[in-house]
Amino acid sequence: MLLRYVLKFAIVIPAVIFAILPVRENIGKNFRVKLSLGKKLFCLFNAIMLCMFSNFMTLFLAAELELTNNLWYEKNLVTIESGIMRLSIAFVLGIIFFRTLHDKIPMLMQQERIDKIWNFLCLIPMFMTLFIWWASPLHPKVMLEGRVRAVAVAIACVLLAMIFIMYQVFWWTAENLIEGAKLQQENTLLSIEGKRYRELRKYMDATRALRHDFRQHIRVITQLSNSGNFAELRKYLQQFSESTEKNYAAYCENISVDAIASYYASFAENQGTKIIWQLNLPSELPLRESEYCAMLGNLLENALRAVKNLPEQDRHVKVISSLLSEYIIGLSIDNVFYGEIESVKPGIGLTSVMNTVKRFDGSMSIKCENNIFSVDIILYCDAQFA
Repeated sequence: MLLRYVLKFAIVIPAVIFAILPVRENIGKNFRVKLSLGKKLFCLFNAIMLCMFSNFMTLFLAAELELTNNLWYEKNLVTIESGIMRLSIAFVLGIIFFRTLHDKIPMLMQQERIDKIWNFLCLIPMFMTLFIWWASPLHPKVMLEGRVRAVAVAIACVLLAMIFIMYQVFWWTAENLIEGAKLQQENTLLSIEGKRYRELRKYMDATRALRHDFRQHIRVITQLSNSGNFAELRKYLQQFSESTEKNYAAYCENISVDAIASYYASFAENQGTKIIWQLNLPSELPLRESEYCAMLGNLLENALRAVKNLPEQDRHVKVISSLLSEYIIGLSIDNVFYGEIESVKPGIGLTSVMNTVKRFDGSMSIKCENNIFSVDIILYCDAQFA
């Protein structure tokens, strides 16, 4: 009797494993899962659905064993053989869905672009759970009448196959959407780089023209100096200095980062915000440039938005980034703020940054001290990302 009770409640073990596998990286202190309600419901009902399917299949496959089982009716206890069969089927389902639960679903949950889909996707395992509960027979004899058992097992297998295929199709569709978004991100970066390249060409052309005319300027300066007309010389030099004032500022050796910095520097200037740059980055980064630039751009947008309504003398943003080692990159962005911030609710931009940090096993800290809001990030970029 005791063993039967143990086998009856042992199905909770695979259910917990099925539920935890997709969310294991989002479990915080006090076992609190840091995910949206739709994602939590999907993982919960998906685990229940798989275990109820194990129970459903066991009821039909082991129907003969339950005909003489009086405890079926008295205490809803199945035989020992049926209990072992149910756990075995749950184990097989775990093998079939392991890659989906362990790799694919967690990766999809990190993509903020498809966050809203989970509110609808969770309905599939929820309705399947209700259907299996409704279709489960109440009497062993029903399972053995005619072709009931064969038809029920076949339908159950088809439904399980459809669910598995549907998850794969969802994965494939989401993966294409994510790749499309990355491509769009890279195209945007290329557009910004193209604009930066045109600025550089314009500056180089102006410098070339200046070198060509420089001999004429030397002659005028020499003549004014020899004649002792220093007042006119100072006037001429001032005009010459203004006409040759440098109008091209390089922010970083890396072309992509330099381009994105130039883009936001122009945006900040129009907003009346001063950005202090310290971008000590090489020409080649240990991660995809589009990923780093997207992270930098999202954080800069948040910072510029935060100081937009401050008095002009307080509109300051400081950006520091450098390689801490060959494959470790650091990024820090500070901006002034007034008032009190009780909690930081991550929007789409900040969520994207957090996902990038998580993907590179990095760390991210957000602090609000002495009227300075700061975000500090460290990314550990292995050689595979170079």
